[in-house]
Amino acid sequence: MLVDDGAEGRTAAFKRLESSLRALAMSPSDQLMLFPEDVVTADELARRFERAWAAVRASYEDELSHTQTTALVGVEGELEAMSRDSAEFDLELWTESALRTSEPWASVRRLALDALAALGADG
Repeated sequence: MLVDDGAEGRTAAFKRLESSLRALAMSPSDQLMLFPEDVVTADELARRFERAWAAVRASYEDELSHTQTTALVGVEGELEAMSRDSAEFDLELWTESALRTSEPWASVRRLALDALAALGADG
């Protein structure tokens, strides 16, 4: 569990969450430029969001409105539906091609934009 280290820790946790959502909301071409070529971009995008959301949820979830929580859980749910633990898992969803063209990744982008708007960070 994340240890609350005051206002600085809160600010950093929310900045990481916002940054991960901004990355998820980017166009595919911009997403692919975020990481070195040897990094699987789709995996890293999901991993960064998961870590940032887990940190905020562990220490600051009670500060979020219902709308904000619902939006963040929506992003989480879409990524989980694409993950290995899901009946919908398809390894092809985690390729650069899928990141560029698949409906599930387009849905993640829309949900990330919705979450940014709910957090007041859409500008």
